[in-house]
Amino acid sequence: MALFGRPKELNFSHCIRKESAISAFALRHNILLLLISRLDISLNEISFLEDVYAELKIPVEQQCELIWVPIHNGSWTTSSKEKYKKLLQMMPWYTVQHPTVITKETIKFMRDIWKFHRNPIIVVLNADGNVVCPNAIHLIHIWGAKAFPFTKPKERSLWAGEARLDSLVMGFDPRVSNMLGGGKWVILCGGNDTEWIRDFVVGVQEAATDLSISIEMIIIGRTTDNEQIDKIMYSKSPVTPDYYYPHSRKTWYLWTRLESLLISMHQRFVARDYSMDPSFQEVKKLLSYASAESWACLITPSSDVMIHGLGDTMLQAFTEYKTWKQHLHTKDFPKILKNHIEQLQSQGSGYPCSQIILNTDNKDVIESMKCPHCVHAMEKQIQYKCCHADSDELE
Repeated sequence: MALFGRPKELNFSHCIRKESAISAFALRHNILLLLISRLDISLNEISFLEDVYAELKIPVEQQCELIWVPIHNGSWTTSSKEKYKKLLQMMPWYTVQHPTVITKETIKFMRDIWKFHRNPIIVVLNADGNVVCPNAIHLIHIWGAKAFPFTKPKERSLWAGEARLDSLVMGFDPRVSNMLGGGKWVILCGGNDTEWIRDFVVGVQEAATDLSISIEMIIIGRTTDNEQIDKIMYSKSPVTPDYYYPHSRKTWYLWTRLESLLISMHQRFVARDYSMDPSFQEVKKLLSYASAESWACLITPSSDVMIHGLGDTMLQAFTEYKTWKQHLHTKDFPKILKNHIEQLQSQGSGYPCSQIILNTDNKDVIESMKCPHCVHAMEKQIQYKCCHADSDELE
């Protein structure tokens, strides 16, 4: 009530069921998640949060509610009104009565204190009205509803209880987790180099057939902006791959979750030198592939080690497997492959430039970072990007 300048009365409307309004007083014993965003919040983000919200509402004793706080600058136009209406129809939670009731003083407070600028944040208030987390968006991207009640102690307990990085990374798609649970090997590969992808698929299939290994190939697009590269392919047999095109949300969630992992790990290790922590290094390497022309990552059910690298090295490792296959049994394949990749990397002429792009408004969220491939400090740059927020992207 103090936040919105309503000392006597404050009501929230249900986004879909307008007749289902609720007062702030009625929510006084709830943990509140304030979703603060502009009207250009992505549809992928909304869909993801919708799933998390549904899980949060399952336990009856878990008193929790999500409130959307839409921030709009400038005049309220017909286009703004249409965007707002379409967003409301996608959200199963509550919202303030109208974006125009949010004062400039409230917006300034959110920017100065909670560092809200363009990207959505989720501020968590406990039952006493105290801020227990100024932005739980990264925590929720990683753990989902399991992060309830979204406090630092809960985050620490989650990290202590689930240390396997591969399960966190591969959890972007339940089908991938099911593949690993079913004893199958999984290879993620992607980028924009379609010729490399074709060559790599052929090389992997030949090796898998010769070694009688069932490998599921999943091709990941570099971004979610181009549907032509946003493809996931499941090969149901070692010989004939079956091409599959899922929703772009899975690709978005993979890269978004990796970025959230990086930020969460940085904050977790901030009290000590984390720069060479193995898990932190792995996340940096994986996130750098988002801007790579080609890359691949292998994970097997019997190993918690992810074997990954840039495209040329991974392709060469699979095409040369005949030179070292006689020295291995199937169970040794991941270990021997990893050693061969490291050998190829050491014999090469060096690594290409590594680039990690963080889609965050807070430029100081990670002050500095060492390259995931060498010991040098990475150059920090500022990137300006126009998302054409005035265009009606919800059509």
